[in-house]
Amino acid sequence: MQIARPLLVREATYEKLKQALVEGGLNPGERLSEPELAERLGVSRTPVREALVRLAQEGLVELLPGRGAWVRELTPEEVHEVYEVRAALEAEAARLAALRAGAHELAALAEAEAALRRLAPEDRAGQTRADARFHATLVALSKNRELERLFHQLDAKLALARRFSRDENQSPKTLAEHRAIVEAIRAGDADAAARAARAHIERFKDLVAGRLAGVQGVVR
Repeated sequence: MQIARPLLVREATYEKLKQALVEGGLNPGERLSEPELAERLGVSRTPVREALVRLAQEGLVELLPGRGAWVRELTPEEVHEVYEVRAALEAEAARLAALRAGAHELAALAEAEAALRRLAPEDRAGQTRADARFHATLVALSKNRELERLFHQLDAKLALARRFSRDENQSPKTLAEHRAIVEAIRAGDADAAARAARAHIERFKDLVAGRLAGVQGVVR
């Protein structure tokens, strides 16, 4: 236990900071003070510093030598490029899932889709987590570990962009797109599953990049 506890503290600190970045508790361009974050989380500065390094490696935080850390500000071009790759990955994941997923796995995907529908309309943080669960479950059904690894790398980079689409996670359009993906996979129609997944991600690509461009245009 004496060995495990510091590891648990470091991991919990990292997860809390990442959650704040994803759900809007920390905003793009905001300076990240190690002492303030340590006090807020009730930990020492060491796990905070280590968490910031990890988040910087994931593209969520910017570390400037001698100046400190800031929440990264993504550009519309970055969002567009990453979503393009994600659309290709999820389309392939859906195609493979239609060919490989068993009944138990399909039930897990259907439950992830239904869980998002059940959330209260005002629970934006819960909707963000449920949407992430749906997509992670979909990619896992591909049974391709390399594809899954690449997906999670991209997903981490897009975490900062999710604040621009939180109101869309439970929209009728999004729910219908999720249902189309599930039904195509359940039917074993690999081509339809790939098309449905790609169309869904590409719509979010245009939505998020457009909103981000609008916000940055106002700020500038």
